[in-house]
Amino acid sequence: MRLRRLDLLRYGHFTKKVVELPTDETDFHIIFGPNEAGKSTALAAIEDLLFGIPMHSPYNFLHDYSDMRIGAVLESERSSLEVFRRKGTKCTLLGPDDLPLAGGEGALRSFLVDADRSFFERMFSLDHVRLEEGGREILEANDEIGQMLFSAGAGVAGLRDRLLDLSKEADDLWGARRASRRLFTQAEDKLKEADKELREHTFTANKWQGLKRAYETADEAYIEVEGNFEKVSAEGKRLSRIRRIYRYVRIKTELDGQLDALGEVVLLPEEAGQVLESAERNETKASAAIDTLLGQLEQVTQDLKALTFDKMLVLRADDMRELHERRIEIRREKADLPKRQSELDVADSELRALAKELGWLEDDVDTLISRIPARAKVGVVRSLLEQRGELAASVTKSTQALDEAQADLIKLRDRLGEMGEVIDVSRLAAVVKTVRESGDIAGRVALAEQQATEAQERVDRLLASMNPVLPNENDAAEIKVPPRAGVQKHRDKVQDWDRHFREAHQKTEAVEREADRAGKAFERTVRNERAFTSNELEDARRHRDVLWNLVKLKHIENVPISDEEHAAYADELENLPAAFEPAMRLVDEITNQRFDNAEAVGRLVEMSRIIDEQKELLDQQLKQELALTKEEEQLKSDWQAMWKTAPFEPLESDAMLDWLDARSELLKAVEQRADVNGGLKIQRKEEHESKERLLTELAALDVDRVPLEDDILRVVLERATNVQREQETAAQGEAQLEESVQDAEDEAERCERDHDRAEKAWAEWQGQWSMALRELGLAADLLSDAVGAQIEVIDQMRDWAGKVTQLRHDRIDKIVRDVADFESVVAEIVQQVAKDLLGKPADEAVVKIEMRLAEAQRVQELHKSKSEEVDGLENQITAMKESRHEAMESLIPFKEAAGVDDAKALKAAIESSDALRQLQGKVAENLQTMEQEGDGLAVDELEKECDEIDLDHVAAREESIATELDALRQQLTTAVEVRSLAREAFQAIRGDDSAALAAATRQEAIAEMREVATRYVRVRTSAILLQWAIDRYRREKQAPLLKRAGELFVTITRGSFSDLRVAYDDQDQAHLTGLRADGEVVRVPGMSTGTADQLYLALRLASIGDYLERADALPFVADDLFINFDDDRSAAGFEVLGKLAQKTQVLFFTHHQHLVDIARSTLGTSVHVVTLA
Repeated sequence: MRLRRLDLLRYGHFTKKVVELPTDETDFHIIFGPNEAGKSTALAAIEDLLFGIPMHSPYNFLHDYSDMRIGAVLESERSSLEVFRRKGTKCTLLGPDDLPLAGGEGALRSFLVDADRSFFERMFSLDHVRLEEGGREILEANDEIGQMLFSAGAGVAGLRDRLLDLSKEADDLWGARRASRRLFTQAEDKLKEADKELREHTFTANKWQGLKRAYETADEAYIEVEGNFEKVSAEGKRLSRIRRIYRYVRIKTELDGQLDALGEVVLLPEEAGQVLESAERNETKASAAIDTLLGQLEQVTQDLKALTFDKMLVLRADDMRELHERRIEIRREKADLPKRQSELDVADSELRALAKELGWLEDDVDTLISRIPARAKVGVVRSLLEQRGELAASVTKSTQALDEAQADLIKLRDRLGEMGEVIDVSRLAAVVKTVRESGDIAGRVALAEQQATEAQERVDRLLASMNPVLPNENDAAEIKVPPRAGVQKHRDKVQDWDRHFREAHQKTEAVEREADRAGKAFERTVRNERAFTSNELEDARRHRDVLWNLVKLKHIENVPISDEEHAAYADELENLPAAFEPAMRLVDEITNQRFDNAEAVGRLVEMSRIIDEQKELLDQQLKQELALTKEEEQLKSDWQAMWKTAPFEPLESDAMLDWLDARSELLKAVEQRADVNGGLKIQRKEEHESKERLLTELAALDVDRVPLEDDILRVVLERATNVQREQETAAQGEAQLEESVQDAEDEAERCERDHDRAEKAWAEWQGQWSMALRELGLAADLLSDAVGAQIEVIDQMRDWAGKVTQLRHDRIDKIVRDVADFESVVAEIVQQVAKDLLGKPADEAVVKIEMRLAEAQRVQELHKSKSEEVDGLENQITAMKESRHEAMESLIPFKEAAGVDDAKALKAAIESSDALRQLQGKVAENLQTMEQEGDGLAVDELEKECDEIDLDHVAAREESIATELDALRQQLTTAVEVRSLAREAFQAIRGDDSAALAAATRQEAIAEMREVATRYVRVRTSAILLQWAIDRYRREKQAPLLKRAGELFVTITRGSFSDLRVAYDDQDQAHLTGLRADGEVVRVPGMSTGTADQLYLALRLASIGDYLERADALPFVADDLFINFDDDRSAAGFEVLGKLAQKTQVLFFTHHQHLVDIARSTLGTSVHVVTLA
């Protein structure tokens, strides 16, 4: 599958962005853009298109989730599909009609070949960060080849860390040796502690009864002492209370008597006295103020009546202000009138002088003004005067241009007549074009020859490198060899047998060591502990029973002893009782010894069991080794059978796998050599045919072909090109000259038309000029310069005529009108407000009226002020009266409450009320003190306690109570201590949940141990399975993957390394090494960081190549892989990616322009660059 087009319709900051990815022989595309151009966005869009937009996508900052759209055209070998992806949870895959596809996600299954996002990211996506991580992991793997291959091939990052984490987690859970950090050890310690705690908190019934009785006795003694202490303490508190409260009871009695003596009194508010005093003070103050204000009011009223003014004059104040302004203006106009008259005289003189220049001799100014022509007529003459120069120049210029155009036309016609006939070279041009479009034929021939040479050398080199050796290349195809899968299967069987044999041998040695250790421990225990085994006890008992049986037969039953028994026990039969007693004592001694050393006997039993088990295991291991030996012989026999038709003795399976690969490479090389030789013949034939066509066409053009027949194609092509160029240049010159003649004819016609138009325009101007002079009254024969000067004089006369009109009407006549109107208005006002000024000049009358108006306005303001003062005094008098009335009214509620009518009686009632309030306050204060000191008892109870009490007796009793309390307090302290000790001892076994907690802790520890064991099994199994997967991947992929990776590594490092090899250490562990060109071996940890990155890249690309041989292709997405490579190795990286692009589409994303330049210089035109704006 490949992407032919990526549509970023509404995604990230892209809107309707289309990225075209056309198909080519090398499917390599670079997506370039500066920072923030959207490279990362476009890269993410590919995965979101194929596998869906995530729920919380970060690319919605411009377009809402509901509007996000990505599209693409997908291609495979079988079909193509145009799809679009929207953001959502279902039906997110759309067709070109923006409707959900009928097959849903299944429509992509044939293109993705069941790949998911995780697989695509691991296998077909690589950026510089993951490249650096892969290189670092290769270094940290300490050249462990299995981890390297699995990590690079599967695209799994952090594989070594995962294995270490699993091992560490398993070690933290459990281990063969105890460690406090392990969870199982902690749980085991917790179990032991819980068992110990449980034993400590388990008691007998008698002990519990004794502790219970001791606690009950101590508690009863404490209760008795506590009761006595509380009784004596209560009596002391009562006597102390009486002594404190006695004085206040007596005070209460005295205050009750004073209240009774006061009699019936109305209780007035506390503020009554202050209100009465304030009311009396306010009434006196208001009365004095009223008297003062009345005197002031009378004086102001008299002053107001004495003020008078002319109200009519005041009403005309606005008119007087207007007259004041006009008076000033009229005075200024009168002073300006003589100056304006002088200016009018000057204007009249200037107008007459200008008229004389025109020959107008009239002396009357109005007559002269009437003779001045209109502006439009003067404008016509001025416009014609301006056109005159342009029209005259146009006639002269058009005449000159016409003469030059006719002369140029004659010269061009003469040159055209001198040129000869041009030859047609169209067929030669077609042949040259065909040859050039065929490309560099000679270069291809040279390249084909070089490829043929290289192909032959490669065949020879491959044939020579094969081990076992083949006589010639034909034998490689003719001999029958087993299939590679069979050889690989045999190799795996041999490796499995080798591993099984090593494991079996190691187990056998371990079992032998364990059996030897157990036997020595058994002997050591028997020797050191003087312990007898169960077998020894059985033997002793059997011997005793046999002797007892002989005693019964011989001495009790008198039965003859058989010959067999007589022969077996001849020594014992000589003195049977003496032999029986030692045998019986031996059985008793062994039994007692075993009883006394029961623990040692138990260990011996366990050791015997272990020894038996080890013997059984040893037998099994020996049988397994025997079976493996037979299996080895069978594998060797099968191996020889597989290669029985081969003309050589087969080597080991790995070497023969390499031989098969070399044979395949040899056969491919032979096929490639045949293809290259065939291509060379075709290129040579094409070169000969192209040269022959060129020579034929040159001969047709009268070019001698004999000297050219021995030249190479490139020389003949250049000669044909020169001939073609010469003839085409001649034809082009003739065509250009004919075109120039036609242009010259057109130019001559145009110049003739321009000359006719210029002559016609000049004639029309002359007619208009004569008519315009007649309209102005000027002579028709006047020169143009003179006409211009007279027009200027007419314009000056028009300006002076305007000034005369303005001075007459707008200035002088206006002044006269303004003076007359002013005098009329002044006369009217004098008639109304100052008849005594009639007959006075207007200016003088206005000044005097203004003086009278100012005085009248001053008196008016003073009258207004006095009126406001009268109003203020009257308001103050009213306010004082209201204040006095309010003061008297404030006493009415108190008078009504006290039942009196005047202020004096009210004052006496207030004094009685205050005395009652004071007594009540004392009573309340005394009662409050009694309640505080009375320990919560009621006042009546306190009075009852204080009746007929002797204070001296109370004091004496208090002293004796203090002594009794000290003694009881000491007894109480002792009782408390005794009871506390008894309770603690009893609670240690009663009511204490320590045993239950210990039992719960024990169960909890068991549960933790069970959980830790389960986790350990799971984690350990995971580590073993992961290691097994790594080993299996190494076995299956090591040879072909390392071979391909080695070739890529050589290319990427530019020959710094010549190959990758597998080496084995002293423990037979495989490690990856690099081989320098000079034969130096470099282990992976000794490589630089950059070289480790390049090794990881080689392994990844080799794994992708291996995958592509077994499955359909997917696009490989690379993101700035070479930013840490130098230019030389960056070019090498592009070279290997270019080879990968011949198998699958490669999309290389980058921000760096220099990488684009390196890719173009390395891959040429085969790389397609897309720039993101």
